[in-house]
Amino acid sequence: MKQKRPHGILLLLAGIILAAVHGADLLLWTDPSTGFAVSGSVWARYAVWLAALLLPYLPARRAAPQPAALSDTNLPLGICMVFAGVLLAASGLTTFSTAWYVTQYPYLATSYPLFAAWADVLTPLLAGVWLVLYGVRSFLGFGLRRGRLGSALGGIFLPLCLLWRLVWRFQFVPASLQRLPCTLRILSAVSALLFVVVLLKVFLVPGLPCGHTLFAAGSGCFLLCTCLELVQTLFEAFHGMLILPDLLTGLGIGMLGLCGLVCAWAACGADATEEE
Repeated sequence: MKQKRPHGILLLLAGIILAAVHGADLLLWTDPSTGFAVSGSVWARYAVWLAALLLPYLPARRAAPQPAALSDTNLPLGICMVFAGVLLAASGLTTFSTAWYVTQYPYLATSYPLFAAWADVLTPLLAGVWLVLYGVRSFLGFGLRRGRLGSALGGIFLPLCLLWRLVWRFQFVPASLQRLPCTLRILSAVSALLFVVVLLKVFLVPGLPCGHTLFAAGSGCFLLCTCLELVQTLFEAFHGMLILPDLLTGLGIGMLGLCGLVCAWAACGADATEEE
């Protein structure tokens, strides 16, 4: 059987280069206090980010339709899922005091609806719990071989969390398109949402030939969530620009990008049907 691993190596190298370039851009050519580009074209940056989201779909046809590495146990995926889940759940718990305050004094928080306050608590908390539980399943084994199929009802929390985060990020309208972090976080949330929808298929519909979309969505999630947003999050945290829930959310989404890398790497390897 012909191995397809080099594509995974190229993805990893592209991610390292993208993270290094973005870090240099933040340090040298972007105003940290406003997010405005002080040098170079804003549209060139947007083009690179969109390419990171869309270009992985071109070589996806060469990926394994049913990655053998995702048919039973996968330790790296489990580790990344557990860390991502803990961070997302923690981001929800840190907003509990705010939600409780809004519940007690709704007339003092008219711009922050009660349902939104509790959605900020519950969606990342439940999504984090799901990631931890299924991360443990990645350690122990899952799918048809073990007779362990996931619950479709519980699986709704992860995409719901990212959809809610996307709505929050999209509703913030910056003063100008020149303000780069706002657009980056929207694209990052989109890539994460695309990836988790495919990730659910791995656990909830084992044996489904979804390796092509898993490679594409996982690659885009890794490039945008880990190599771009995680770098942005660490940069802003170093400058004291983030509150704790936003920091934990950024770190959690960054770890979710590593889940995407693991899945994309697995899709570059052996196919389960070819091993039988």
